[in-house]
Amino acid sequence: MSTRQTGQWGEEIAALFLRLKGFEVLRTNARYERREVDLVVRDGNALVAVEVKLRIGDRFGTAAESIDERKLARLRVALTGIARELGLALSPRIDVVTIDIEATGESMRVEHYAGVS
Repeated sequence: MSTRQTGQWGEEIAALFLRLKGFEVLRTNARYERREVDLVVRDGNALVAVEVKLRIGDRFGTAAESIDERKLARLRVALTGIARELGLALSPRIDVVTIDIEATGESMRVEHYAGVS
């Protein structure tokens, strides 16, 4: 599976997970000024940019360990622009969904971190 396919798979898992929690998925792979937001969702009165990280095995660390401040800063800029484009006056928020899959493929752990920035 290519990196792009793995990313798409992670985004599909995250979107399903968030829908089950009651979120409304508004956009996938939303772009604003060369920045990409994996998922843009609505959670009540919040417009949420969701960064999705999927890791298979722990050779390169966990999915949560791959989020850095630079990425969060880019998400903040993109979310502001996307909110303007959508014409939505909702409170902005950045969430992260991590998906860790054992190298054997026998188990998967999905975690949702709300309001990381």
